[in-house]
Amino acid sequence: MLVGIKDGGFFLGTFHCIDKQGNIILQDSIEYRSTRRSSPSPMEQRCLGLILIPSSWRTSCHVDCSVEEQLSLLKV
Repeated sequence: MLVGIKDGGFFLGTFHCIDKQGNIILQDSIEYRSTRRSSPSPMEQRCLGLILIPSSWRTSCHVDCSVEEQLSLLKV
């Protein structure tokens, strides 16, 4: 799952759960944020592990799945 946050960065990780308040918990997550200084890479990354992303910080969520998973969802 890819979760965008208000400061323009995003987190990429495996969805673990969501609570009543809409906070998302990701496991094996990586944070990507823009570097404001001149560097060869426009994004900086760091491994974080298990994280909680408050619903107030979240701007977008994207989920990737295989073609087989998409087809199985159409049958529901």
